[in-house]
Amino acid sequence: MNPVSWRTWLAIGVGAAVVALFLYRGALDGTFVSDDFNHVPSNPHIQSLDWPHLSALLDPAGLPARATSNYAFGLSTRGYHVTNVLLHTGVCLLLGAFYLSSGIPRAGAALLAALFFLHPANVEAVAWIFQVKSIVALGFSLAALLAFPVLPLASGAFFALALLTKISAL
Repeated sequence: MNPVSWRTWLAIGVGAAVVALFLYRGALDGTFVSDDFNHVPSNPHIQSLDWPHLSALLDPAGLPARATSNYAFGLSTRGYHVTNVLLHTGVCLLLGAFYLSSGIPRAGAALLAALFFLHPANVEAVAWIFQVKSIVALGFSLAALLAFPVLPLASGAFFALALLTKISAL
């Protein structure tokens, strides 16, 4: 079986992102839920994106940057939800690539990745803004698995990033 070219992956990725934004469109303007309230509306560092707040957020050593690194869209939920949808799409592509690298035929890998892509349980990762850490941790974990055979050092770095993102990546 010939490897999938980067152009093919790019086309699949763009197509999947369009489909994801369409399928999850109902969640894109959803409200804050659960832990979102503590991290976004109640967070004084992101109440506005004027110059003092933005410069504080961009200072990597400052408290605002450490407390709000994932929350740069202020009080508008759409940006957070679109980000989560696009990250979820990227994770699904990584999952499909992992299935291919495991020897699963293309049709089976695509079907399994599509099942993960569309499964109702994943709506939580899109609709719950604070779950961005779960999406990113899974992405780094899959990147670690994909990189291990050819770039073991990079694989270790991806795994460390997954753990730093969310300890459940372990």
